Amino acid sequence: MSQLHRWIYGGVVSKLVVAVTSTGTGETVERWQFDVEILPQDKSDSDEGGLGSGSKAVEANEESQTVGDDQHPLGQSKSYIDIQKEIQSIIRQITASVTFLPELQGAHSFNVLVYTDQNAKVPYEWKDAEDAKNVQGSNVEQVQFRSFSTDKHKVDAVVSYKLP
Repeated sequence: MSQLHRWIYGGVVSKLVVAVTSTGTGETVERWQFDVEILPQDKSDSDEGGLGSGSKAVEANEESQTVGDDQHPLGQSKSYIDIQKEIQSIIRQITASVTFLPELQGAHSFNVLVYTDQNAKVPYEWKDAEDAKNVQGSNVEQVQFRSFSTDKHKVDAVVSYKLP
């Protein structure tokens, strides 16, 4: 995950996806998506590059309801404590999702997909993703979580899952 850290701080990530798949069927049963928006910075504060016009998905292999709204306008400076509170809030929401997510039966694995700027350097351990790992079917639910933001990023989170 150190590569993800470098990409985020380099300003080249637009989306992070964790897809839970059945090892027996290869079917994606849950898809956690975190949309990352790089907020405009003063020229003096800017890190290397922003998002380009196109993006690509890369992955590392590893074994609708609305919940809340963003409470701070974009571009407004936040204190460290406010940022911590927002992150704690989304962690509580994600933790509480066990009350509505179906219990997974059988063996599952997960894939991490990172949508990056087209010009991002991709290490050998990562590869271009073959598909978006979307949850398919007619009985798919989606829940939007509360957004959170720092002075540099705004993150929206959503989980898609298949009902039994």
